[in-house]
Amino acid sequence: MHRILSSMEDHGYVRQEPNNGNYRLGLKFLEMQQYVLKQMEITAIARPFLDDLSREANEIVHLVEQQDFEVVYLDKVEHHSNTIRIYSRIGRRAPMHCTGVGKVLLSHLTESKLEHYFQSVTSRKKFTEHTLTTKIEIKDAITRIKDLGYSVDNEEHERGIRCVAAPVFNHLGEVNHGVSVTGPLDRMDDQRLEEVIGLLTATCGRISKELGCQ
Repeated sequence: MHRILSSMEDHGYVRQEPNNGNYRLGLKFLEMQQYVLKQMEITAIARPFLDDLSREANEIVHLVEQQDFEVVYLDKVEHHSNTIRIYSRIGRRAPMHCTGVGKVLLSHLTESKLEHYFQSVTSRKKFTEHTLTTKIEIKDAITRIKDLGYSVDNEEHERGIRCVAAPVFNHLGEVNHGVSVTGPLDRMDDQRLEEVIGLLTATCGRISKELGCQ
């Protein structure tokens, strides 16, 4: 055992306390943890759940990431016959203030980061008559999203399109990603929206669990 411990100490996996001779884990294990976390590729982990969600909701499903106060589309599932064509593609960026996923990600920023967002993104384009652009409007929406646990885009980015989005939590309980379900307004009525919200939040919970969120 002493030979094994000596070898592990040489490689940085354990270290010996000078005052009592006890061994403790070394920094090498922290490096291994970071390596494992990097292998947890969000798109690979989420894809089976996105497929199931798209099949159950029968609508377009997106996975997005927050980057520099924008949302970036990481994945898109639209393999069902009655889905619609909307202007989204993998790698495309979109504003946060007028998208369901953007607003749900904004709702999980700290107060300081949210203020930084408002200071940094001063020009918020009005895409439709429903687009929220002012700080007061967006903060009111964020408050509602925090209470509900999901966000709704009612024709705020594209006319005739309704979208619902929910957060994905990582192993630290942080939110850097979101999932949305998008469909035409005539199909996504209030009753159908409630059904989709249940499917969506359950899916995000499963993805979060796979990412190590307790």
